[in-house]
Parts: sequence; structure tokens; C-alpha cells
Amino acid sequence: MKTPRLLSWLAALLLAILPPVALAVPPPTTPATSASPTPAPNWYDVELIVFRNTDPNAGALETWPPHPGTPDWYSAVPPNPVDSGLPYMLLPSSSFRLSSDWQKLAHSSEYQPLLQVAWTQPAIDRASAPFVRIGVPPPAAPAAGTSLAPAAATSAAPGTPVYGTARLSTTGPYLHFDLDLVCRGTPAKASIPDASQPPASGNVTPLLQWYRLTQDRRIDAGKLNYFDQPLFGVLLLVTPSKGQ
Repeated sequence: MKTPRLLSWLAALLLAILPPVALAVPPPTTPATSASPTPAPNWYDVELIVFRNTDPNAGALETWPPHPGTPDWYSAVPPNPVDSGLPYMLLPSSSFRLSSDWQKLAHSSEYQPLLQVAWTQPAIDRASAPFVRIGVPPPAAPAAGTSLAPAAATSAAPGTPVYGTARLSTTGPYLHFDLDLVCRGTPAKASIPDASQPPASGNVTPLLQWYRLTQDRRIDAGKLNYFDQPLFGVLLLVTPSKGQ
């Protein structure tokens, strides 16, 4: 019969001569942390009409600065040609949704449509979304190194300068639209004596100058939006693009 001391000695001997057995301990598990991909931006068709108020008393009660400033047209994105397939691509007049509104304005005794344009674009965050060129500035003094690219106006009334910038963007889950336009016109009773002629001659020179519209607001897709100031305004329609 083996004594307890002998059993202890045999156990110690076996541990000394046999290789240790590694225990398979699974590594600690961590929850999956794969980031969700950023969803692709939604695409929209943007269409607007710029029109003028023809009421001779429009703006009569306003004080208009002689130099209202100008939109940063040269820094804005020029629209891409029709059928180019690129973002900010001009849409052909056949796809216009506001053609009947243009006709109503054209036959109105109170308003005159000046410019109609439509393009398609992705709606991205307002901090990153670029402005788009609307119309073309007068060719008086283009910025150095720039040229007057084709206007973002598919329809425009001749002889009525109007140009500026527009931006469709997102603010959280909402759509946002910024406008900065200038239009040249004559406000009510805005006539001044011609200093080169004697006062008795009765000659007057119309005060023809630029007037500015700067507005930004949250909008709803599929609804007609209206931006205005006393002398001119804008009809805007933004709809989900079927081409994307």
C-alpha cells in the first residue's frame, strides 16, 4: 500500500516531466463596431421663375440704396449642359413644370416674367452645398481670369438684366433654399432732373439701378414657394428627381 507521502512524490514527479497543458481560453468578445455607410444624398429637380412687378407704384414707399451690392456669381457653380449626366445639369424646357405659371405672368397686367431655369442636383448639407449661377452679369467688368459662362437661364425676357445665385441644401432632415438675386429696374416716381440741362427744360432721367433680393428659408419638396421684394420676386418648385 502506497503511503500519502509516496503519492505526493509521484504527483510532483509527473508534473515535472510532463509538458504543461495549455488551456484554450477564448479571447474576450467585443460587440461589432462596423460603421454604417453614409446614405447617398437625395436628388431633386429645381425650377424657378424670376418676375418683375410692373405696378408703377411698386416700391414707392421704400428707400433703395444706390449700390445694394452684388451676388458672388463668379464663385458659384456654373450649370452643366443638358444631357451631360452631371450634378447641377440644366433641364430642357420640355421638362419644365412651371410653364403655365410663366404664361399666366406673361399675360398679367401686373407682372412680367424675366427668367426661367431648371436643373437637377443632389441635396447635401448646407455647410458644403455650393451656390449655382443664375443668369449672367452685364459684361461691364468681368472678374480677372473669368469668362461669362452660359447662363442658367433656358428662358429669359430680352433686355431685362437679372442674375445672381441660388442654393438648395439640407439642414438636418429639412430642405433649405438660399437666393441672392439682383434685377435692374425703375421704382415708382424715381426720376431725377438731368443736371446737364437747365431746370426749366423739364428733362428728367429715369433712375435705372440694381435692386437686390436676398432670402433664405426652409422649403417643402413638391410645394410652390414664393420669394419676393416690392420690385421683383421668384416662384420656386423643388421636386424629387425621377432620373436618380
